[in-house]
Amino acid sequence: MHHMTVGVDAPMDGSNFLHSVAYVTFQELATRVSHRNTGLACGDPIADRMLARVAADENLHMIFYRNLGEASLDLVPDQMVRAIADVATDFQMPGLNMPNFRKNAMILAKHGIYDLRQHLDEVLMPVLRKWNIFERNDFSGEGERDRDRLAAFVQDLEAKATKFEESRDRLLAREAARAEKAS
Repeated sequence: MHHMTVGVDAPMDGSNFLHSVAYVTFQELATRVSHRNTGLACGDPIADRMLARVAADENLHMIFYRNLGEASLDLVPDQMVRAIADVATDFQMPGLNMPNFRKNAMILAKHGIYDLRQHLDEVLMPVLRKWNIFERNDFSGEGERDRDRLAAFVQDLEAKATKFEESRDRLLAREAARAEKAS
């Protein structure tokens, strides 16, 4: 209810169409991944089927926005790659301002619903590959700099995702050892 009452901040203050297209492309795919993984993890076949339907709908939204992004890259490559780099390097899911968002996000990450690895491997990289970001040759010097900034971010995110996975594995091992000891 809080989220519906307060609303959300539009990406980049809603000031730039290209930023909005980049944002919703990543956001719709991230939401699809999260809903699908929630369904798989919940252990309830009805909830799983319902969340699979929601995830399929999110995917249709993502495809629409991804296609807009692709067309934008063809029309204004430098401006669009800047928008993509800006959004990817500062991406936040809607709901960030909701009470307990960070705590709940950590719980989801801990249990494999949505984490940095999934964000990188299932959201960010598939979209960047579809848009041929790292293969395009129609960027000017400015666009090349934004692509380089994006490439550096992807490399940094890879390291952070690996570090998070290692930390999570240690935490889960400690919890399992405590549970075994207690039983």
